[in-house]
Amino acid sequence: MSETTPPSRRARKASEGAAPPAPTAAEQIAAGDDFDGERLPTAQLERAAFGEHVIPWSPPEPVAPPSVAPWALAVAIVALIASLFAGVLLPLGVIAIVMSIISLRRAHDSRRVAIWALALAVLSVVFSAGWLLWALPQLSTV
Repeated sequence: MSETTPPSRRARKASEGAAPPAPTAAEQIAAGDDFDGERLPTAQLERAAFGEHVIPWSPPEPVAPPSVAPWALAVAIVALIASLFAGVLLPLGVIAIVMSIISLRRAHDSRRVAIWALALAVLSVVFSAGWLLWALPQLSTV
């Protein structure tokens, strides 16, 4: 029973060192050679799972900031209703005008709603100013 001893580590290195080193997968791809299909440890999962159909990455849709137009319209409606009864809420109409102008300058806000808010806010300011102009002479007669 004669058993041969396995080659030593030095002997194996010497026998492997004689052959030229095999090119890596990245070198094969860069040289245009046929790739042997072995999965790279850094390969994309889509390529590894589905072959050559690589799914391109696209960034997620940015979240649009909340719209100011509905709030401007709501404040303008409240200011208009309040201006029909009293003129002291003139600043509420001014706030509605400012909000609707801000909404008109923002690209993602509804222009139609912002224009309605601006029109109603200007109307509320006119009504409030009318009330105040009517009330001021009344105060001097008392």
